[in-house]
Amino acid sequence: MISKSSVEEFLLQTEDRNIVIDSRKVSAGDVFIGLKGEKVDGNDFVGEALSKGASLVFSDKAFDDQRVLRVDDTNEILIEAAKSILSKSKLSNRIGITGSNGKTTTKEISSFFLSKLGRVFKTAGNLNTEIGLPLSLLENRRELFSAQYGVFEFGTSTKGDIEKLVGIVQPDIAVLLNVGSAHVGNFKDIDELLQEKLSIFKSKRLSRAVLGGCDERLREFSKGLPVEVLLFGKEDVDFSIVDFAYDKGDTMLHFFCDGDRFVRLRGIWSYGQLLDLGAAYLVARLVGVEEPSVFLNDYKLPFSDRFTVSILKGITVISDFYNSSLESWESAILSIEKLRSSRKIAVAGSILEQGREEKRTHERLGELLSKFDETVLFTRDMAINAASKNVKPALVSDSEEEIAAWLHRNVRSGDLVFFKASRAIALEGVYKSFMELIESA
Repeated sequence: MISKSSVEEFLLQTEDRNIVIDSRKVSAGDVFIGLKGEKVDGNDFVGEALSKGASLVFSDKAFDDQRVLRVDDTNEILIEAAKSILSKSKLSNRIGITGSNGKTTTKEISSFFLSKLGRVFKTAGNLNTEIGLPLSLLENRRELFSAQYGVFEFGTSTKGDIEKLVGIVQPDIAVLLNVGSAHVGNFKDIDELLQEKLSIFKSKRLSRAVLGGCDERLREFSKGLPVEVLLFGKEDVDFSIVDFAYDKGDTMLHFFCDGDRFVRLRGIWSYGQLLDLGAAYLVARLVGVEEPSVFLNDYKLPFSDRFTVSILKGITVISDFYNSSLESWESAILSIEKLRSSRKIAVAGSILEQGREEKRTHERLGELLSKFDETVLFTRDMAINAASKNVKPALVSDSEEEIAAWLHRNVRSGDLVFFKASRAIALEGVYKSFMELIESA
């Protein structure tokens, strides 16, 4: 058990300091924390951190060096320090967001809406783990202390992760976007993954909840929540998407929430991102933004790796490298069907972390790929080959250059090319090679 005095000392020593947990990234003056991971123990790299200029180190192990402060458990002190910081904040609302897809998008839009009421603290980037979230709080504590609203992203890769994050933040508004097949390979089955996501509602401070109404499991669960509940989705929900279309590079959205609303959104938003907007809209309404949509005319999604649309020499190119799941493919296809093109071509790589569902997942992906006029499979990871059961690919290759060259020869003005795979597949290399060939032609 970490003592209160140890936590206070830790907070004092790390205030206004750059905190690093990877010894390879240490610069002069940084504070290095040796954390125990599943594969690597950061305490084994204390010497390297000191040699690179770390001015202070926290470690589980004892070292004969005044710059190294020993604590009983570096992982635990990080969590307890984050709790302490939050207890000293003046946040009137803490919003926790989780789901298989769309967490960061919902966090960004929610933060934008809430900024119309007051200062907002949001966890940086996708720092949504029991290490990333506390680090975000520690390194940005001044911003947190001046904020009225806090928006926190909760991720999970193994059972119990979300409950740990809930224990740190204790959100009063909990948002569960969806429960899909992403990371299912890390769980016993889909039901265990569902229960993991539902654990966001175990917060002791919970007073309101927002859930994705497209999932009957979430609808049923919401009926038993003893708090105010709002649903978003397609039908019979508090925020419903009636229709959407694309016009001159913008997105036209018709939704219903206490009446019909019509907004023009800057840029091309996918169907999944529009659902995320629905969740953020309901969060804003719960907190007190009377009509969030009036602020959307000037808002642009701050991403370049999620359903990003470019038009080059008459060719529509869409890159989507942030993550991949069957659900995100379905959402993307629904969006692509609304974009005008002569032919639609998919360049697909594997969906990772599927475990025993790997073969079935990629066979189902093959069914989805059959909606395209042509399909190319990037076999950097071989699991994607199972898609061939339900679609006949025009090319199967693990070579970035070969696929880029095939696309350059076969794609013509008026076509649409969609690139998507899990992040670790590094499909970006194929995309960049193809774009360079188009630009140089």
